[in-house]
Amino acid sequence: MTSVRVAVVGGGLAGLLTGVALLDDGVDDVLVVEREPVPGGVARTIRRGGFEVEPAVGTLLRPHPLLASLDCELVPAHDAAVRHVFTRGRLVPLPASPMALLSPVLPWWAKLRALAEVGVRRRAAGPDETLDEFMTRRFGRRAGRAIAWLAASGVFAGDPGRLSARAAFPALPALEADAGSVIRGAVRRRRAASSGQARPAPLVPVGGMSALADAAAARLGPRFRAAAAVDSVRHEDGGWVLEGDERITAAEVVLACGPPAAARLVDADLGAVLGQAVAAPVVVLGLGGRGAAPPGFGALVGRDAGMVSRGVLFESSYAPGRAPAGQVLLRVIAGGATLPDVAGWHDQRLTEVVGGEAARIVGGEPSWEFTEVVRHPVGIPQYVVGHGDWLAELDRKLADRPGLHVTGWGYRGVGVNHVAADAAATAARLAGQEPAG
Repeated sequence: MTSVRVAVVGGGLAGLLTGVALLDDGVDDVLVVEREPVPGGVARTIRRGGFEVEPAVGTLLRPHPLLASLDCELVPAHDAAVRHVFTRGRLVPLPASPMALLSPVLPWWAKLRALAEVGVRRRAAGPDETLDEFMTRRFGRRAGRAIAWLAASGVFAGDPGRLSARAAFPALPALEADAGSVIRGAVRRRRAASSGQARPAPLVPVGGMSALADAAAARLGPRFRAAAAVDSVRHEDGGWVLEGDERITAAEVVLACGPPAAARLVDADLGAVLGQAVAAPVVVLGLGGRGAAPPGFGALVGRDAGMVSRGVLFESSYAPGRAPAGQVLLRVIAGGATLPDVAGWHDQRLTEVVGGEAARIVGGEPSWEFTEVVRHPVGIPQYVVGHGDWLAELDRKLADRPGLHVTGWGYRGVGVNHVAADAAATAARLAGQEPAG
């Protein structure tokens, strides 16, 4: 039997970073346990035939200090500011600024209405509107729905008619609250950034996301334990007991394994709340062959395209080391909240349909020599309307179970930087507490 002050269940990035943050905060009596034989969870680079495919996130913004502390080299993504939308059968450049409203994605009359957002005075009808409702209220129906679709696709592969603007994209309501206008607020922030604050830019871990996970695991050393399944977590004698491949007792437990998995470990009452989390199944296809991708980061797929693909990342353009010389590598995200059945298609159908869509987007005939299919049946967390209320209810349940905590992308942000920030906040709370029991 092992006894520690803090046990972290889940050795994906959330759990690894929580463990590292605890060490940074002076708590070294910590153990991170992971069911799989290697660290990283879904952030585990797939290498085959000279190609490197990321099954989940492949980049991060200028790193949170916790990420920067790891022994992992980060390099800027090539031409990452160049982004596109595939609409009306062609790739359209999309400026990464408020000037995106003037791109050819929108007809002239929709652009005029969108630019009139600076004068919109109508406020939200309630405390939690959908992304669609927020965007159409601010930018008009045509522009608002187009922007909402692209935003929902790029982050969540989600349904803008269900995602909460406040929970999924908190910066947008904040801009409105601060400046009375999203455009005016965005312009102010860009001016403030240009006066000295560096703007966030995508970074690529050398060696892939696996290198980032390995660096975190190396920092933990013997405090990280792989191939260690946990089947239940229960309160006992003023502390917590983890049952699984071995029995572990801990004063504090952090569940860093995602709401569905966490729900299976805890008591029925808390599990019922965790089980209410919403997610969207997706499938990721790595596609490689002779040729070159367009320059830039990638392309979002417009609603009008009628595709099952939600976005294509030009991996060999922004991270050339992920493909052999003279080869192209694309990473396509398909399915999501509006087409959840796509994640269940067999490999041949996925390769034919999604591979054909990818070829149309970048131009050329589908002749992929390399394919890698990665299904995420649980999928990407969806911060739908009511997500904030769900978090509040979850916090109330956890308050009744002192010493039990949750962290990860299912709660307060899906990006790597969000995960790092929540891990650091969780560790700080633990470091400031006396061990329970």
